[in-house]
Amino acid sequence: MKRLMVVDDEAVITTQLEDRLLSMKYDVVGTASSAEESVSMARELCPDLILMDIVMKGKLDGIDAARIIKADMDIPIIFLTAYADDKYIKRAMEVEPYGYIVKPFRENEIRANIEIALYKKDLERKQEQAEKRIRRLFLAIEHNPYMVLIMDTEGKTEYVNAEFIQLTGYTSKEAVGKNISLLKSDETLPEVYKEMWDKITSGEEWRGELCIKNKDGTPDLRYIVALPVKNIKGDIVFFVVVMEESSNHEKRMEMLLQSEKLNAMKTLTAGIAHEFNNIFAIISGNTQLLRRDYSEIKDLRDGLLTIQKATVNGAELISKMKMFTEMEKDTSAFVLSDIKGIAKQAIKFTKPRWENKAQAKGINYHIDEEGMEEVPMIMCIPLELREVFVNIINNALDEMPDGGSVSFNTWSDEDNVFVSISDTGKGMSEDVKKKIFDPFFTTRRPEGSGLGLSVTYGIIKRHSGRIEVESEEGKGTTFTISIPITRDVTHRVLQALSPKPSHEIKAKGLRILVVDDDIEICRILNIFLSKNGHNVKAVNISTEAIKLLKEEEFDLVLSDYVMPYVTGYEIAKFLDRLEKRPKIGIITGWDEMIPAKEVESAKVDFVIKKPFDFAEISRHINLLFDGA
Repeated sequence: MKRLMVVDDEAVITTQLEDRLLSMKYDVVGTASSAEESVSMARELCPDLILMDIVMKGKLDGIDAARIIKADMDIPIIFLTAYADDKYIKRAMEVEPYGYIVKPFRENEIRANIEIALYKKDLERKQEQAEKRIRRLFLAIEHNPYMVLIMDTEGKTEYVNAEFIQLTGYTSKEAVGKNISLLKSDETLPEVYKEMWDKITSGEEWRGELCIKNKDGTPDLRYIVALPVKNIKGDIVFFVVVMEESSNHEKRMEMLLQSEKLNAMKTLTAGIAHEFNNIFAIISGNTQLLRRDYSEIKDLRDGLLTIQKATVNGAELISKMKMFTEMEKDTSAFVLSDIKGIAKQAIKFTKPRWENKAQAKGINYHIDEEGMEEVPMIMCIPLELREVFVNIINNALDEMPDGGSVSFNTWSDEDNVFVSISDTGKGMSEDVKKKIFDPFFTTRRPEGSGLGLSVTYGIIKRHSGRIEVESEEGKGTTFTISIPITRDVTHRVLQALSPKPSHEIKAKGLRILVVDDDIEICRILNIFLSKNGHNVKAVNISTEAIKLLKEEEFDLVLSDYVMPYVTGYEIAKFLDRLEKRPKIGIITGWDEMIPAKEVESAKVDFVIKKPFDFAEISRHINLLFDGA
């Protein structure tokens, strides 16, 4: 129902008009008796239309009020007046009313004027919205970073954007109205142009490379997307041609390919991490049990220690695979740091290696730090960025077997800090350069694992940064890293490292339920916890855990997270139904951490990743039941 407002200083007319409007199914939201009152009421009520008398008592008349309302609120107004002389009509025309009705009025006349006024205003608003969209579209095309050209169905140019003008040298006047053949270059075969024209005139899109001719006659290789634009009937009305430099297109395609590789690797490594971490947990758990039981047999103890170290190394390898694919930017561990200082730490950290190598081979390595300027602080994980620089330095040293130099440079612009690391090594071929950040790709088989630079790539991406490589065979390599500058940040205080906990659990006699779909992990945890003086029940079917929790009371539940039938999250939520809720710890083989919101909502007390260390389990249990 349309909302109307009536303005007239004669109460009888106002009442009569309000009754008629209500009978016509309009909603009269307000009535005013003066021009001044009508302005304030219109601001408050925002009606769809106002019926306004002209001659009223007060400093302002209806035309004055209409002028204010039109300027401030753009509400359509119909004048309803007893005055039809020229001076009022001419003044009324200045405010562009949507109707002018002379009293006495007829009901049909009022209805017709109101409906026409509302329809006209609706059309105006739609037209205004359409024009606004067109203006936005024009601005988007005009300031597009790609060259945009629009041509008619005959091939004549109708429009070129600012980027086209800047890169080709043609002004809009020189290009518009000319055939697109103006851009043809002899560097491209005529058959290619014909193929493009035939495809778009048949209603299809064409993509490919064309060498176009600039105004000064120089040719430029461009990647072209040409497509027809059709009307509602399906007829082609014009063509749009979008162009970019071929080198930029190749870079974008490489980035897209890298992104696809990341997604594929992420899926693969997530599954591998879960399965291998479970395997490592079994190996590590058994070796820890055997080391405790046979600690007096030195050879056996040393052999078991070697096995345990191997499981730790295996878990670290899986973690590095995840680092390459994990692009989520969890900034909770970021601290304000000086990237120049981190780079210097990395140089110092690697110094023993390259100094010893140089001394042993009688060659010379030089690290040049003179180009390292002071740059703004950034939010980062310093240890991760140090690993980035260490990986690049080690990579450079491997590429300079006969000695050479590595140069560090730092600088910044308004938004980013930059670090470049250049070496005088052997350089890379184009094929190697494309694969340099791929996991397990290395030119140093069998010594290298091929994870160093892929981990580097993952770390920089997690810091919302970019890493690019420029290299030429025989001329060395340059890695350039950029990381956004963090402004208005709060310093984070690093917590002191807690002392290494022991395997001993101080609390005794706890009733503990172990739930894991791997029966071997159930066995290992059962033995460890039982030997620490606890009453343990272990099940490898999660539904049985629910049954036991209904029948018996437990002080602690240690559960896997991802299991068939019932998950660790669902077990944690089930504990809320119990009269006495036990504590719960999650032990998971999934490499990524469980989301904090899930941990909080399920009231999980702690989370441990596999392969676990008994000391870590003991520390968490001590914190829960002893408060240590």
